[in-house]
Amino acid sequence: MIIAMVCVVGIALIVLLVRSRIAPTYPLTAHDIPEVISQLQQSSKDGHFAVFMFVPPGSTDGEAVNLQYSIEGGIVGLDWVLRGPRNIADRAKVTEFASKLGYRLDEHEMNGVRYLRLTGNGISELGAKIIQDFYRIGPDTKLDLITEGFKWQPY
Repeated sequence: MIIAMVCVVGIALIVLLVRSRIAPTYPLTAHDIPEVISQLQQSSKDGHFAVFMFVPPGSTDGEAVNLQYSIEGGIVGLDWVLRGPRNIADRAKVTEFASKLGYRLDEHEMNGVRYLRLTGNGISELGAKIIQDFYRIGPDTKLDLITEGFKWQPY
């Protein structure tokens, strides 16, 4: 009996530990990007980030797109991280799309991960256009958001 109780308590502790390490997701739309950027900027620490995740309509592989905003060198920027299969596959198309809109994505690498980055004016607009125009996600469609370094505060 004691062994069974110890096993149950052990399993419960493992479940709690795993759940505590899973980043919470928040349902947002592309319209929320400016507020996400504002809250991220207020956190003001390098390495903090927010990632919008969604599977494009008509996707046959179910792979999610990850559109990230992060702080690097004290500056918030839009990152196209070249890690997930969808982001890698769509790299050239997204770069061309951004270029046609007058934006230049610069390639960077950190901790062995390559990514394209845009800073300055237009990071909010480009992110919204990638979501809505490039991937044809409706303006009211809920996307998953995860954050690191700050907790999303609905406005």
